[in-house]
Amino acid sequence: MTVVFDNNILIDALADREPFKKDAQEVLKLAASGDLLGYISVNSVTDIYYVLHKTYNIEIAKDAIAKLLKLLRPIPITGIDCEQALISAITDFEDALIMVCATKVSADYVVSRDTAFQKSESLIPVISATKLLDICL
Repeated sequence: MTVVFDNNILIDALADREPFKKDAQEVLKLAASGDLLGYISVNSVTDIYYVLHKTYNIEIAKDAIAKLLKLLRPIPITGIDCEQALISAITDFEDALIMVCATKVSADYVVSRDTAFQKSESLIPVISATKLLDICL
């Protein structure tokens, strides 16, 4: 199974955000164990670094990003990808760009806590971490 992770799931796991961290950490464990193939968009890497750097410090942010890059495969983003996101039916640009990335890797799911993203009309299902755990376990 191939999954693209939205920023909110990864930040929940890395920043111990309650009450979301448990499920977020569990889905990352699935990627670590090889039970799923996980991806992250390259723009998510910078966004997550920024949040962790502001929440904690540079060392913790760098360590977390290094660990993420060992668990998840980065998806490069081109100008064409950005143009596709702009014309997408998904109105939130960040969500649209993640969906473009998910399409590039033929993902089975995008995992996100964003309920609006979950309800969006998309080519690939957007599900919560809890739902992904239900599917995988």
